[in-house]
Amino acid sequence: MSLPPPPATARPWRLFLDPASLSLPISLSEAGFRLTQNFRYFYPNYALLSLLVFLLTLLPHPLALVLFLCIFIAYVYLFFSRSEPLTVFDQTVDQKIILGFLLVLTLVAVLWTKVWWNIFISLIVGAVIVLLHGVLRAPVEVQEDSPNGSLLNVVDDPRGDYASV
Repeated sequence: MSLPPPPATARPWRLFLDPASLSLPISLSEAGFRLTQNFRYFYPNYALLSLLVFLLTLLPHPLALVLFLCIFIAYVYLFFSRSEPLTVFDQTVDQKIILGFLLVLTLVAVLWTKVWWNIFISLIVGAVIVLLHGVLRAPVEVQEDSPNGSLLNVVDDPRGDYASV
């Protein structure tokens, strides 16, 4: 089995947090379109932001914080920073075995540190952040993929003006 593709790099935070690109969508379908486009474009930023929220919920639990930081480093090293397969004692280890091991390790860490509530809260807060940013931010490239086709002209104004038909 081949290694997964390298992770997408996070977009510049200035672009991600640009207040000039925030506006209300004109319809529910435009809100859904913005959400999908922004999620595709900014998903590494959303993942890092959600991880930060999770780690912030672990501040009152320093042992859990250190443990989950180590597990996160293991995920990054074993899945994203290697260019060739992992070998142990001259045997190639399958990616599914590595993933299974890390998932079991994560589950044991969650059970041992009893941070279920922290995970639940951080998932909710992370989802709210992703939804709000995804809906309120005008996508970077929307003209050719707009669900409304050429009815909306969004080149000049992030909210879009109706084009003459």
